[in-house]
Order: sequence, then C-alpha cells, then structure tokens
Amino acid sequence: MIESNAEYETGWFVGGYDLIEQPDGSRKRYYWAELPTAVVVTAITDDQVLFVEQYRPTIRHEQLELPAGVVEAGESFTAAAERELEEETGFRADSLSLLEEVWVATGLLRHKRAYVFAEGLEPTEQDLDANEFLTPRAVPTEEAMSTVRSRPTNDATLQGLSLADAEGLL
Repeated sequence: MIESNAEYETGWFVGGYDLIEQPDGSRKRYYWAELPTAVVVTAITDDQVLFVEQYRPTIRHEQLELPAGVVEAGESFTAAAERELEEETGFRADSLSLLEEVWVATGLLRHKRAYVFAEGLEPTEQDLDANEFLTPRAVPTEEAMSTVRSRPTNDATLQGLSLADAEGLL
C-alpha cells in the first residue's frame, strides 16, 4: 500500500481509499467503507427461533431478521449478543456460544461480524434505542429458513440460521 485516505467520516462509518501498487507495477485506488464490528444472534426458545420485524429504510422494505447490533468497545461477542438480544426482543439467554466470526463483503467493506447462538431464554423487557422500531416474532424452528426465504431478508439472517443448522442446533 502506498497510502490510505479516509475521505468521509460519520459516527456510523468511515469511507475512503487505499492507493495500491498492483503486481504489474500500476497503481490503483481501492475504495472501502469501514463499519463497526457487529453481532447476530440466533436465539431458540420452545422449539422456535426468535426474530425481530423491522422496516429498513435503505431498501424500503420490512424484514424479518435475527436480532443484531454493534459490539461496543471492550465487549466480547457473547456479551454483545446477550445485550442486543435483551434490548431488541425482551429476552435474556442463560447460554450463549460463538458460532463464527467473519469478514463481510471484503471487496468493499472493512466490517467484521460474529454469529452467536443463544438458548435458555427468559422474558425480561425490551429496551429499544430511539431509532429502533422492532417487533419480536417467534417462528417454529422447522419453518424458520423457509419463512425468511419467502420474503425480503438479509445475508446476516440467512447466515445465522445456516450456521446454527450446520451445528445441529436448529
């Protein structure tokens, strides 16, 4: 890398480019966006997967998604998952385990995401942020994948369910 420049910074993401010397000696700018590390939670209770329904302004659709959020500084993936699950759904888990940690869309993003499995859920209270308008919804485990695939969904939800299924947890 010859140089790295952040051209746009907000409290939510940074955008910029790296000037790279390629193997043939030519130079090229590779643009990127950096997002905070996030966690996605696949939570099971009474043979049901717990989702949240919310409107996503970026795509102008309501989606059924797994609970998710930003990992705060110094927070472990499982602690972030526990916090986000309770805030978004009003359930606390007594058992959480890390399924996978991945880099997301590496051709454009600098963004890490972790997938956590949660079980042993006990009801508490939702504690939504001012900009969150989420409705918890439980779907029978055997219908979870077909339910999310039959409507607009996102990669994090499909990956979270797929990872849990691959581990024999669904």
